[in-house]
Amino acid sequence: MTDKSPSYSCPHCASSLYSVVLPEGTGWETGAQWVCFNDECSYFQEGWDWMWENYRAKASYRYRIINPQTGSASPLPVWSTDALRNFIVEQ
Repeated sequence: MTDKSPSYSCPHCASSLYSVVLPEGTGWETGAQWVCFNDECSYFQEGWDWMWENYRAKASYRYRIINPQTGSASPLPVWSTDALRNFIVEQ
């Protein structure tokens, strides 16, 4: 079973965020990050068009909190609806 954080939610869709640890070599070796994996989230849905219009990339992004202590957040690039789900960690 994967963990949704009860204390962090997406500001775009109000879904609970999942704890994710990205692999070494990605430049994000900061421990857990919190990511919205709601495929109906407007941020994720609108990202497909934005990435195509601005970069001609068939990609989108998901909302994530990088550092819960500071509230630091940024987009997490993804190339499919399943991308990075295998890095969701159990608590």
